[in-house]
Amino acid sequence: MLFLQANAQKQVVNGHIYDSQTRQPLAGVILFNMDALQLGKSDSKGFFEIAALQPDNKFTAVLPGYKTQLVKISGPENELNIQLEADGLSLNEVRVAGYNENKTNKETAGSIALITARDINRGNAVSLQPALNAIPGVRMDQSTLSEARISIRGNGVRAAYGIRSVKIYVNEIPVTEADGTTRIEALDVNSIGRAEVIKGPASSIYGAGTAGVINFQLQRAPYQEQSLEASGLFGAYGLHRLASTYRSGGNKVNSYVSYGWQEYDGYRKHSNDMRRFLTGNFQLFPSDKRIITLMLNRTTQHSQIPGSLTADQIAADPLQANATNLDKAAGRYQTWTRIGLGQQYRFNDRFSNSTSVFTYFYDLDHPLPYAYIRNFYQSYGGRTRFSYAPGFTMLPTRFTIGAEFNEGLTKGSQYVNNQGKEGTINSNIDYRNRQYSLFYQSETNLGPQTTLILGLSYNSMRYAVNDYLKQQQSGIKKFDPQATPRIALSHTFSDALSLHASVSSGFSPPSSSEIKNVDGTINPKLQAEKAMNYELNAKGNVLQSRLAYDLAVFKMEMKGELIAQSVQQGITVYNNAGKTSHNGVELALSYQALKAGDGAEIVSLRPFAALTYSDFKFKDYQTLNAQGQSTATYDGNKLTGIAPWVLNAGIDLETKTGIYFYGNYFYSDRLPLNDGNLAYNPAYQVLNAKLGYRKQVLKCLELNAYAGLDNILDENYSSIVSLNAVGYGGAQPAYFNPSPKRNGYGGLNIKYLF
Repeated sequence: MLFLQANAQKQVVNGHIYDSQTRQPLAGVILFNMDALQLGKSDSKGFFEIAALQPDNKFTAVLPGYKTQLVKISGPENELNIQLEADGLSLNEVRVAGYNENKTNKETAGSIALITARDINRGNAVSLQPALNAIPGVRMDQSTLSEARISIRGNGVRAAYGIRSVKIYVNEIPVTEADGTTRIEALDVNSIGRAEVIKGPASSIYGAGTAGVINFQLQRAPYQEQSLEASGLFGAYGLHRLASTYRSGGNKVNSYVSYGWQEYDGYRKHSNDMRRFLTGNFQLFPSDKRIITLMLNRTTQHSQIPGSLTADQIAADPLQANATNLDKAAGRYQTWTRIGLGQQYRFNDRFSNSTSVFTYFYDLDHPLPYAYIRNFYQSYGGRTRFSYAPGFTMLPTRFTIGAEFNEGLTKGSQYVNNQGKEGTINSNIDYRNRQYSLFYQSETNLGPQTTLILGLSYNSMRYAVNDYLKQQQSGIKKFDPQATPRIALSHTFSDALSLHASVSSGFSPPSSSEIKNVDGTINPKLQAEKAMNYELNAKGNVLQSRLAYDLAVFKMEMKGELIAQSVQQGITVYNNAGKTSHNGVELALSYQALKAGDGAEIVSLRPFAALTYSDFKFKDYQTLNAQGQSTATYDGNKLTGIAPWVLNAGIDLETKTGIYFYGNYFYSDRLPLNDGNLAYNPAYQVLNAKLGYRKQVLKCLELNAYAGLDNILDENYSSIVSLNAVGYGGAQPAYFNPSPKRNGYGGLNIKYLF
């Protein structure tokens, strides 16, 4: 609460300070008056109290890793809820939600990477690919806007469609469906304010997923800003986007509302993509103990799917579409709606709760080369966690317990595809999928700089299938409940070095579309993939805190690898028939060569690099036929779809005049396209650059004009490839999806400040 006591002696102000995206309280925020004299400091709960406020009623809030916030006090206000925004430069110092520890990234055990709005805006901001590929160990493959595949440390790369093995949240609400599949096309990239990426199994607190977790946070209005922004983007291959955004960042209510319209003719034939985005993100502070959040999101996607090509087709004409996809008018036409309501409540200084509930539904019209699918999906669920710190004098410990529930109903019909039209119905199936997890975690301070984390979750999943045309194929598939523990030890030696060691387990059950045998009946033997991850991390800031580093060395063993086997054209079955070993090293570096105060003109000059080495191999791997008999053994082969070396490097430059420049270089080593390692996707490199001018030209007007060029080297490459593609009738396998050649874009944002 804010109290203004006007008397001859002093004026007293108090309130709370939060991270603008995670809504976690920020400790150690130093408050200065306009003469740079310290007034106070926030405590462990983000609470502050200052006296002797200057007559101009202004002060600044300063915390490493966050942008300095100017706070203005107006007479009628009776409480302050100050929100600080991560600066995108000192990410090791930013508080992360992570495993619910509310510590800086440097202090958190495990590999956690941050993406800020700055990272997203380094490109044209219509895809997350550049931002995610700047994280070592993370790979997003995308050649057209209609399809994306995300893998973390190799898990998820074998997904035939969508995203598997990666658990994805938006504002702490699961985007991942109840059967473990995710599509991120419904997310407006421009409305994302921040993302945290947890690499490796995080099942101990987030449920199913061997790859890791991505926590997206939608944008919130900057503190004490009220504005209306219009933006336009135009680029090669018919790319154009128009959007408007309203922001209001008050002490009682923070509002962000955006509407965007985007179209892209596509680099290839039959690759047009249209989106409509409506996003609302609201944060309310009804009292100093409660924060309420409301998320509203509705997205429409109309995408044509050009399909994969063979090597000969690429050589002849990389712009062509797959003939079958063209004949069948393959595409994805879908409308998503998400509604989420959350509350954070602090009962007292030791006990708090965070709870969210949601509903999520969509309709899908999906012509494919070998079928025409119509689906209707609706899910509901919630997530809650309680945190309690008893105040032990010896071995201080904070306990967390919680639960997550998600149930989804898919009503699906499949028809013969008659050149993009529905033909005879051949399938009418309902899937009711249900998953829940119960989790526990304790964080014990063994010493002033040493923390022990123990976590455990209990997870259950159930699929109920009702086949209306073939009742004998109806049934229930229950997966064996999984208990997934995690143990981590963290010690901070100094600002220059924090060491972390962890052992964690995870699991990824097959999706509801993967549990069928060739005849359509449920496979009772199919079980979840399991992973055990051993990891060492070193994080810190050296060279007067200008150089930030994050080094991870890990060994992950996968059991019960889910293997896809193409039985005949259009029919794929899955079996648990393999073990893989994922050994790797990941290094992220960021150096602030120049920053504000170093020079007259340059505000920031920051080179950065992310290097990934992956030694992933099959250990005990067999493909099985429909009868469960071994057809081939690939022990010792390199893991399909994994490049041994990946490098991402770049430089950010910002000046006081408002001119900025972002440059980025990406290199991917060659990678095997099939399990037999008989075909490879060649190594490739991509160079991108963006130049812009951002300035507040009037007291109430801010401009941002920019232009960019992607694939400057005009490289021929395929970002997303179809792994283990099969050529029928003597034809070549269609592995490749050509990515755009050299292309440019430009845009203008105009913001009016009230």
